[in-house]
Amino acid sequence: MGLDSVELVIAVEKEFNIEIPDQVAADLDTVQKLFDYVMEQLNQQYPEVDETLVLQDLTRLIVDQLGVKPEQVTLDAHFVNDLRID
Repeated sequence: MGLDSVELVIAVEKEFNIEIPDQVAADLDTVQKLFDYVMEQLNQQYPEVDETLVLQDLTRLIVDQLGVKPEQVTLDAHFVNDLRID
């Protein structure tokens, strides 16, 4: 995992107050997989969490961290191939 990946994981952990183990983070190669993991963790703490708000926050975070355009952050986007994360 490169520096951009590590920084994104740390930012997601802080934003959502969750932990993402390194072995799990290595498998989160698409926005969908990251979103699903975040939702899984949040649902354990807050069963009524709003998926739409979580996706909006996650998209904003990815845009800020990677310097990509919001329209590039789709659920099927791959971090390496589509969003050019190292």
